[in-house]
Amino acid sequence: MEERAQETELDFKTKFFYGFGSISFGIKNNGFSFFVLFVYNTVFGLPGWMTGLALNIILFMDAITDPLVGYYSDRTRSKWGRRHPYMYAAALPVALTYYFLWTPPEYYSDWQLFFYFLVCAIIIRVFITFYEVPSISLGPELTSNYVERTSLMSFRYFFGWFGGLTTYNLVWFWFGPNNVNETYSDGRFNPDAWAEYGLVAAALIFIGILVTSFGTHKHIPRLLAPPETKAAPLGVVFRQLKETLLANRSYMFLFFSGLLAAMAGGMEAAFAIYFDSFFWGLNTSEMLTRGLCLYLAPVIAIFLAPVFTDRFGKKNTVMSIWTFQIIFAALPFALRYIDLVYGTSLFPENGSPYLLPVLCVHVVINVASGIIVFATLASMLMDLVEDIQLKTGRREEGILFSARSFADKAVSGIGILFAGIILSLISFPDPEARELLDNVVPNDILANLALWYVPICIIAFGSALSLVSGYTLTRDDHEENAANPDTKVWKDS
Repeated sequence: MEERAQETELDFKTKFFYGFGSISFGIKNNGFSFFVLFVYNTVFGLPGWMTGLALNIILFMDAITDPLVGYYSDRTRSKWGRRHPYMYAAALPVALTYYFLWTPPEYYSDWQLFFYFLVCAIIIRVFITFYEVPSISLGPELTSNYVERTSLMSFRYFFGWFGGLTTYNLVWFWFGPNNVNETYSDGRFNPDAWAEYGLVAAALIFIGILVTSFGTHKHIPRLLAPPETKAAPLGVVFRQLKETLLANRSYMFLFFSGLLAAMAGGMEAAFAIYFDSFFWGLNTSEMLTRGLCLYLAPVIAIFLAPVFTDRFGKKNTVMSIWTFQIIFAALPFALRYIDLVYGTSLFPENGSPYLLPVLCVHVVINVASGIIVFATLASMLMDLVEDIQLKTGRREEGILFSARSFADKAVSGIGILFAGIILSLISFPDPEARELLDNVVPNDILANLALWYVPICIIAFGSALSLVSGYTLTRDDHEENAANPDTKVWKDS
């Protein structure tokens, strides 16, 4: 058993380095959520259902590898502590494979392309877990302060969104005239442009992981070290995993809420380019404008999340802001559906000078609300670390956050599968037909897309929100747990 020194007030530098590496996770998530289905379907020609199938095969693997990475990082003893060996090991494999993901051989058949994509995605997902689970698990040890934990998670979400937005905006910037030629009148359909994206994104992923790893390295001496034990048999490993994950009802409510939200978010992200390109009729410069406006969202959230948490409490913050955000997010799509079906004018028409400003304001408010919600949810998960430790005797942030990692990855699995199925059900034009249509999709198909999309998102996100009501840990409970001497040691050897 070892005493653990704990610091509750964190300086800006600590929060900065803890959060910065989320640039890497944000880029990876952005690519898998927004671009993979679109690119492999419309650019590389892989049927949408095959992309969804590959990601769901990986999802079953994630369900095993994520908690195992969490388990062993909780118990690793080394001169670099519990977490940093995994973080350093992740940088190069993730970066290299992410580049290869966007540069498949041109001559591959559908099934060859399917297996190429599957292998690349497996490597990326396994090694991003090596980084993300150990790095986020540092947070509860850095501070036990109720509000500071929300601030810490706000920094992670800030940089996660910053990384994702930067590569998202660069896509629309370099997909302009430089990537338009006689073969491709629209840079979005040029494979060479996606190879350039892969190279830049891979470099940023590599830098992000190393910055956080080196930047938090100095904290290793004051972090908890687990007791020295022999390697446990696999049966014991799974018994302890089960014990930890089922030790707290509030944790289970957050876990299943995260899964539902991730599924809906995956479909939402997979459809984003389809809606921007065909539903709203935005060109690449307009997408870039809206993407640049989005930088305001994490800035707003990083300041407001701790304020709301401190004033209203974490659960109340999530319940109220998420309710607003679910309704607000669906509003433009519902209004445009009514316009398409009944010929009304409830929302600015495509080509209207008011459309882009309205969409910009909407997306900033919507995303800022979402970041506040999910940063607060992650902070609520942090607060369960001590509560569960008092029941098991083990300090296992890695196992607990592996569930969050698994839920995030479900974004690009089940959500993309649903998106691919919906595209097939509404007979959305295939790549060849879309070229003949000059990228114009009939209004009845767009109306059907909204008709499927809006109710599914509202039901899934609403169900995820309802599960948060099962979270029972209060601020007083957490502060009592954090002050308990038993949370300063690892009692179960």
